[in-house]
Amino acid sequence: MFARRLTFPNGSLRTRRVVVLGIGLLILAMFGTLVVTLTPRVSDNDMVRTIFVVGAVFGLKFPLIGLLWWLIRRNKEWPGMPVNWSGDETREILAYLENQAVDAVSRPDAADRLAYLSKEAWNVADNLRGEAKVDALTVALRIDERAGRVRAGDSDAS
Repeated sequence: MFARRLTFPNGSLRTRRVVVLGIGLLILAMFGTLVVTLTPRVSDNDMVRTIFVVGAVFGLKFPLIGLLWWLIRRNKEWPGMPVNWSGDETREILAYLENQAVDAVSRPDAADRLAYLSKEAWNVADNLRGEAKVDALTVALRIDERAGRVRAGDSDAS
């Protein structure tokens, strides 16, 4: 149910819906706390009180826990497991690295920035297969080439 209402057909989150639902469920959970504090006034019967508290906790607090659990479980990158980026994500990552490398050349700490970006680009290339790997290798080599020019003192490293 969450996936159908809270994600686009491509699998990305509908952020506004998630935030609105989260705020609503948070308010419901806080109301649940208020309801639990009113338990002594509900009845003198312990069984009725118990049912009231269990109902308040399950009915008013667990929906928020369910939403949070769903958000955590849908995270595709688990520690120790290989990453699984979509084609769009891969293109975004590579474009970001390339743009940062172009920008880094004009900075005073260009060599350090390019060294870091090179490590990131090679890491991306190590995690990809097929044509995406070729693209990642190309970006990594371009960054290394810029880094070499910066180390050599070439003023036109871009």
